[in-house]
Amino acid sequence: MKTTVMFKTDKKLKEAAQKTAKQMGIPFSAVMNGYMQEFVNKREITFRTPFEKVEDAIWGERALKAEKEGYMGVQETKRFLEQLRKKHARN
Repeated sequence: MKTTVMFKTDKKLKEAAQKTAKQMGIPFSAVMNGYMQEFVNKREITFRTPFEKVEDAIWGERALKAEKEGYMGVQETKRFLEQLRKKHARN
């Protein structure tokens, strides 16, 4: 048995999602049904920050640290980035 789901969302977001689904050759309803099924099966939902914003934050913090403390070597940079990933994962 099929039913209709109605909810409010940003018009531009909806249009962009529909366009993306169409470009991928997937009905928009299949995308939404897939997300709902995953939510029910896993009993969890994940919200992500857009990649470019996270990258900006990471490199912005790295640049500030480098300005204050001087150049960071490869190993120190890796440790710093791992600490940032953990910090952002908790938020």
